[in-house]
Amino acid sequence: MQFSHFFEQYDLINSLIKIADQGRVSHAQLFYGDESSGAFAICLAYAQYLNCTNKQRFESNTKESLLADSCGECPSCKKYSKLIHPDLHFIFPNTTTKKIDSKNSSILLMNEFRDFILKSDGYVKLDDWYSYLDIGNKQGQINVRDANDIIAALNVKSYESEFKIMIIWAVDKLNYDAAPKLLKILEEPYEKTLFFLITQDRENILPTILSRTQLIKVPNKSSKYKEKELPYLNLFVEWMRNCFQVNSKISEIMKVVEDISKLGREEEKQFLNFTLDVFQKCFIVKMGLTIEANPLENCEQKFRDNFPNFITEKNIEKIYKEIEGAILHVERNGNAKIVFLDLSIKLGFLLINK
Repeated sequence: MQFSHFFEQYDLINSLIKIADQGRVSHAQLFYGDESSGAFAICLAYAQYLNCTNKQRFESNTKESLLADSCGECPSCKKYSKLIHPDLHFIFPNTTTKKIDSKNSSILLMNEFRDFILKSDGYVKLDDWYSYLDIGNKQGQINVRDANDIIAALNVKSYESEFKIMIIWAVDKLNYDAAPKLLKILEEPYEKTLFFLITQDRENILPTILSRTQLIKVPNKSSKYKEKELPYLNLFVEWMRNCFQVNSKISEIMKVVEDISKLGREEEKQFLNFTLDVFQKCFIVKMGLTIEANPLENCEQKFRDNFPNFITEKNIEKIYKEIEGAILHVERNGNAKIVFLDLSIKLGFLLINK
C-alpha cells in the first residue's frame, strides 16, 4: 500500500512523512476517524513507508502533491503488499467461528484477516469483517490471549527492518482484562517498536490508553472544511485571544466560557472537535506544509497568520491530550463551565510557554 493511493488525504500524509523524516515518530499513535476515512489503509501505507529501503522523494510543493512515498519495489515493500512482512503484526477483534470453537485469538484468524484486508484494499469495516467470518450475531473482542501475543511478538529484535510495527485495529474492542497488559507495553515500549492503534469509536477507549498515545485525526475522504463549523470560528478566535491573557484576565476567559457552556453537550463536543482540528491543521502549517482547507481562512488575517506560530513540537502533543480529556469530561456530563475554564487555563499556559 502506497501513499499515492490516497489523494484526498495528502495533507495528513505529508505531515506524517515530515515527522518520520525528522525521526520524531511517536512509539504509540492512535488514528481515529469513521470507517470511510481509510484510517487502516493509511496506517498500512505509513508502516510500509517507514520500513521501505528506497524511499522516493518528490520535488513538487503544491498541495496536490506528495513529499515522498515508499518505492513499492524493494523486498520490504513487496512483503508489505502481501501483508507477510515478518516485522508487521496485526491484532483485531475476533471471536469463535465454525472452525475455532474455543481459545480464539487474532493469530488463529490471521490468514482470514490478511485475505479480508487484501480483498478490501485496506478499507475495512467491522461489520464486513464479522460477515466475512460468518459469525452471525456474535461480536468480536481483543482478548487476553491477543495481549499476550502482542508481548510475545514484540519481545524479540526486528527480523529485517528498522521498525517492528504492531497495528491494532478497532482498539475500542479491547477486553477489560486485556487492557492492563497493553498499557504496560505502551508505558515501557521495546526499542524500535511502533504501535498504530485504530478506532472509529474514540469515546469507548480507556482514558489511560488515550493518554499514552499521540492522537491523529483522519478526516473523511474528500472532506473539506464544513460549513456547519463556521459559527464556531469566531467563538474559537475570541476564546484563544483570551486564553493568551491567562496571567491577567481570568474574568475575560470566564465570559467566553459562559458562552461556550450555553451550546449544550453535543455542540460542546462538536466545538471541541473543531478546536482539535484547528490545532492539528495549524501545526501542519507551522511545519511548512500546505493544507487543502484552512479552518482559519475566514478569520482576521493577523490571527490567521500569527496563531500557528504558537503551536510547536513541544506543546502540540500536550494540547491534543488536554482537548481530548475535555471531550471525555463533556461526554460524561461534567460541569461545562469547570471543564472549559480548566481547559482554557491549561491551553493558555501551553501556548504562552511554547
